[in-house]
This record gives sequence, structure tokens and C-alpha cells, in this order.
Amino acid sequence: MSKLLHANFLRLRKDKYFWIGNLVMGLYGVIHSVGQYRNVKVYDMSVTFDSVFFASHIVIGLLIAAFCSLFVGTEYSDGTIRNKLMVGCNRRDIYLSNFITCAAAGVFMNFAYMFTACIAGIPLFGFFEMGWQEIVIYIVNGMLMVVAFAAIFTMLSMLNQNKALVAIISMMGIFALLFLSMYITMKLGEPEFTDAVSMSETVGDTVTQTIQRIPNPMYPSPSQRSVYQFLLISFLQVRGYRFHRGL
Repeated sequence: MSKLLHANFLRLRKDKYFWIGNLVMGLYGVIHSVGQYRNVKVYDMSVTFDSVFFASHIVIGLLIAAFCSLFVGTEYSDGTIRNKLMVGCNRRDIYLSNFITCAAAGVFMNFAYMFTACIAGIPLFGFFEMGWQEIVIYIVNGMLMVVAFAAIFTMLSMLNQNKALVAIISMMGIFALLFLSMYITMKLGEPEFTDAVSMSETVGDTVTQTIQRIPNPMYPSPSQRSVYQFLLISFLQVRGYRFHRGL
């Protein structure tokens, strides 16, 4: 196991996709900070450094999906996995070594974003508004998100030798989770009652408007709301977000 990890980390140091991923995350940290600052100045939006610092989840999932498929897929195409099995390595150790390597690469990419976000964001927005305990919790949540992605995408890459197919499936999964979380957020934001305006003609041309509060047919039932809340809390814990909708 230790030899497999040593060989993988030697590969990682020379892997161009790993360094490209770090470069992309670093540039994204700068671009996102500057873009949010522009929104503050041009559109008078309220943006804090907290929201900028914890925004890496938007890109990191896609990068890990691509990196895992390419890193593990290269072992298939080069015959490295076959050679490892021939010399006596079992599949469990091969998977664990690839998983640990991909997870470490994803954590490193995430830290690349945080580093550049601090450099570009703190001078523009100031420091954190939340306490240190919350900051640590959300950083740990972000790292766990990366590790979870790495475990899933490494498994997919080990099960299929086609790098392109695995990358497509992994990225589609990321987008599916993103749209699902947006849909759940929209459903939980539905008001329980809506205002309905009825008009009635009384005397002459005088029209009276009456506003009535009626039940919202789109409002989820208690059982649906419980399921949505459970799923959303799980998403937000993984994404390192805070949700202020009064659930």
C-alpha cells in the first residue's frame, strides 16, 4: 500500500492535469473575487468575503470529475493496473491508493482557490464576518465534499476503462446534483399562502378590489417539506453553504 501511494504521488507531482487544475482554481479565486466586487460597485449588491471564500464548490466538482477520470484512466491505457495486479497488488489497495491520491489532489486544488481568494478578496471585502469556529467547520465541510467526490469518481474510473465516458458521466452527475439542489431550494421558498385580487363593480364605474389570501397549491406538504429539508441540509453541509430561509 505504501509503495502504491509513493508511486502515485510521484506521478501526481509530474501530472499536467493536476497543475492545470490548480491553475484554474487559482485563477477562479481571483476572477470570482473581482467579479463580486464589481457587482458591489455597479449593481450595489451586498457581498461579503465569507460568500466569496466558500464559493469553490461551483468549479471544484467538475475539476475533480475530470482529473479522476484522466488520472485513473491513464493507468488503464498504459497497462499500469494490469502490471500492479501481476506483481501481487490487490484491487482494494489499488483503489484506496488511487482514491487517496485523487482526494489529496482535490484538496490541494481547493486550497489553491482559498489562497488566491484570500489574496484578492480580503483587500476588496475585508475579513470574515463569521466566527473562527464557523470558518473551521465550513472549511472541513469543503474538504469532506472534495473527499466524497474523489471517492465516487475514483470508483467510476476504476469500473470503466473509457476515460471520456467516465468524465462525461461524472460531470453530468455534478450538474444533476446542482440542478436538484436549486429545485429543492425553490420548492422550500414557496410561500404557504398567496395573495389573490378579485375585482367587483359596485356603483357606476367604481371598481372595488379585494385582496384575499389563498393557499398556495405549489406549497409542499409536510412530508414533502421534511424530505426537501433533509436533502437540502445534506447538500448545504457538503457545499459549505449557509441557508437563511427560515426552514
